[in-house]
Amino acid sequence: MENYRNKLKVHNVIMAISAVALITVQTLAFLRIIKPVEGDSHWHDYWNGMIAGMAFAFMGIMIFGIVKNLIAMKNSDKLKKQYIKEHDERTIQVVKNGQAAGASTFLLLLPAAIIISGYFNITVCITCLAVTFGLAISMGLGKLYYSKRL
Repeated sequence: MENYRNKLKVHNVIMAISAVALITVQTLAFLRIIKPVEGDSHWHDYWNGMIAGMAFAFMGIMIFGIVKNLIAMKNSDKLKKQYIKEHDERTIQVVKNGQAAGASTFLLLLPAAIIISGYFNITVCITCLAVTFGLAISMGLGKLYYSKRL
């Protein structure tokens, strides 16, 4: 359990650094120091709000994780429950299968998005095409890696 406690300490440090970085991004977005290169003032405002909101949401997740880990590290029963929850084989398998199914479904739906978006906007069409190739390549490399590893 001491190894797991040390692992949680490292996770807390990483999440704290991430939370500080996200607070920085929020501040820069609210002050309009970072802004997109293209677009009018409406787009700049929308983009800054979106970036600030996403940074706030992810920062909240980081802080929640830190608090959860700190509570678990102070109570051995909660630490044990959290360890069991994180290392449950059934849960791990469900997550893996869900991720694989989601990625495969997305890969099958992207060609339809390419066709539809090509009718309306070239940039969106090429972006969808690049995402399709990126997802296909990363899934293929993942299969190769795990076929050698397992």
